[in-house]
Amino acid sequence: MTSVVFPCFNEEARILPTLDRAIGFLAGRGEGWEIIVVDDGSRDQTSAVVRSRFATVAAVRVLRYETNHGKGFAVREGVLASRGKLALFSDADLSTPIEELAKLEAKAAEGFDVVVASRVVAGARILTPQPTRRRLAGLVFRSLVRSLGLSSLHDTQCGFKLLRRATVEPILRAIETKGFAFDVELLARAERAGLRVAEVPVDWRDSRGSKVRLFPDALRMASDLIRIRVRLAAP
Repeated sequence: MTSVVFPCFNEEARILPTLDRAIGFLAGRGEGWEIIVVDDGSRDQTSAVVRSRFATVAAVRVLRYETNHGKGFAVREGVLASRGKLALFSDADLSTPIEELAKLEAKAAEGFDVVVASRVVAGARILTPQPTRRRLAGLVFRSLVRSLGLSSLHDTQCGFKLLRRATVEPILRAIETKGFAFDVELLARAERAGLRVAEVPVDWRDSRGSKVRLFPDALRMASDLIRIRVRLAAP
């Protein structure tokens, strides 16, 4: 069985189309699946609309937290609550189409523990690009990750990653980062633990309504990177 985790914060407007598309894809494969929607302190009706639409669908679960903790927290709690051997976490906007899961699963079948969707390795296709300022910010962030020696991967922030739960769960429990830099700590710890990590090129399109605010969140993420580096350097 494959588990799919959607971390959500104020996603009332687009979570239902996302779930309809994901369920259509997963159910059409004839394999076991589940979806976990993690509502991380939304102030809108994210949980209510999901529960109303899928009240009779046992494979769709909602985890609701009254306080907003951060995307990393939501991903961690969703994956830890999942039951599948493989757990995918995906942005609620499906910037990476759910159909790209098949590419990541093929790589996992080769024995990889963490498979990361990448927008920058050879073979990736950007169908709708980000605004120039966000592309530049992403370039600076990737350079900082590599200069700090945190990860050898080229694209740590694409919100579409497949995890082998049995081997990744201990790492998830050790992660302290709750915000958007969560992915970096996940990958840094996985690589240092000797897990097999791979990047797979995917189709990707920018979606309006990103929850990342360029100025305050970029500074916070940079600070988180430094804290991650200090934590991992500690004996």
